[in-house]
Amino acid sequence: MQDVSPARVKLPAFLESQSGLYSNSLIPAPPRRTVKREAFIGFVRDEPSAALLHTALAGHIPNSNQVHLADFNQALTILAGIVTPEIVLVDLSGEDQPMNALMNLADVVDPGTIVLAVGEVQNVNFYRTVVRTMGVSEYLAKPLNEEVVTRYFLPLIDKRNGAVSQPRGGEMIALCAARGGVGCSTVAANLGWYMSEILRRHTVLMDGDVNCGTLALNLDIPASRGLAAVLEAPERLDQLLIERCVFRAGDRLDVIAGQEALDWAAPATPEAVAQLLEAIRPRYNYMVADIGARLSPLSRALLFNAQRRVIVLDPTEISLRHAQAWMSLPGGSAQAPRPLLLLNKAGMPGGLPVAYIEDRLGQNLAVLIPDMPREVGGRTTAGTLAARPRGPYRAGIAALAKALEIALPSTLAPAQAA
Repeated sequence: MQDVSPARVKLPAFLESQSGLYSNSLIPAPPRRTVKREAFIGFVRDEPSAALLHTALAGHIPNSNQVHLADFNQALTILAGIVTPEIVLVDLSGEDQPMNALMNLADVVDPGTIVLAVGEVQNVNFYRTVVRTMGVSEYLAKPLNEEVVTRYFLPLIDKRNGAVSQPRGGEMIALCAARGGVGCSTVAANLGWYMSEILRRHTVLMDGDVNCGTLALNLDIPASRGLAAVLEAPERLDQLLIERCVFRAGDRLDVIAGQEALDWAAPATPEAVAQLLEAIRPRYNYMVADIGARLSPLSRALLFNAQRRVIVLDPTEISLRHAQAWMSLPGGSAQAPRPLLLLNKAGMPGGLPVAYIEDRLGQNLAVLIPDMPREVGGRTTAGTLAARPRGPYRAGIAALAKALEIALPSTLAPAQAA
């Protein structure tokens, strides 16, 4: 019988330096040498996906050409013979049993590897299974587009490669309203108070709407023209100007909120907003921005600079549709890949069921705040906070703080915050 040797899969050029570690032989290879792991390698079956990934990943990995045309089995063969890079992207397209394929992948990649996957399956249950139980950090269905890759893949790649330098000082959280009237400003005001008073974290609240924002009203404090002065002349930014735009609302709570004429458009360039945030960030543990439902230049710049995004919606069809649009909006490269979803007014008469909302959005709701129109509405009108007394609303705000991983300083004993 003629001896037929298995065909050797051609290695990508950049892996030739590791060719001594690669073999198609069934004979066990000698122990691998200690070799520095590459940052990233990716495999996709089709040229359009490869070209899009080349563009989207440019500048975020040492060599953006590390995306190669190969099906899953070819990728598996190559990965079995090399030191696994820190991040691996595979294409499950064409696999009859993608779950089994991922189990085979687990046998060849080194522990601690971040696995990204793309494929043809567009199913919420499939996504939840591969992300929660199969060791995949993120899965995207084809056809790919640059916005989705930027939003979901890049934060994981940047975080692992250390490409994103985290700003010194407080973390920034952006609260976005799926539509007007969902209670986003009320949630922002109560969250800021809870973080500063109950969790004892130095916090600044920022209103992204300098014309019609209600953050100052919710806290019963005066608005200021200081923010307008900063935006109009960012080159004049100094500590004195910063003090002019900050209102002290508590021992650990500051507020930046304007109330300008409707015909005044905030000249909020990304550079000016970034300069302001860089100047005030070291003062605080957390910065909370009320983005609202309308993306003005100021609110868009605040959203782009945030590390965490919370989408506030109510159980209505229009809110659900707008929440889907907010979820598809790309954030900054330092932003967490998936936003937190907060359902306000849960259980309101005629509202959509929670299970239906989660199924439509393809993501679990992180926080539910019950519908309390008399308690919350009355306090908002009076300029007081619904989270001050213990009760269901305060419990909802506490759940949001917990979902954002905000807690008491480690040097303090836990408080009875519920």
